[in-house]
Amino acid sequence: MKNNLLKAKLTSASITLTPKALLLLSKIDESLIGTDDYMGIAWFWNYEYRHVLRNLTFKKRRKCHNALLKAGLNVSEESPEHKIIINRYVK
Repeated sequence: MKNNLLKAKLTSASITLTPKALLLLSKIDESLIGTDDYMGIAWFWNYEYRHVLRNLTFKKRRKCHNALLKAGLNVSEESPEHKIIINRYVK
């Protein structure tokens, strides 16, 4: 049974999620993309940034997402401004 569990780091607490639970949370999070309520689970980025962003923690994804929003950018687009902001979170 332990092999079917995934560990997820959310805020300062570490919780264990089953694959089904993670899938359900991801679907909810998809509906939150582009809002301040985005949790960092669902993939929000443009195809161009897939390799660098998919390996980030949920916390860093959320921070990057929120920084893009704060800059007035559409989180799913690609531009030089996106790249500058994203690079702050991938190092």
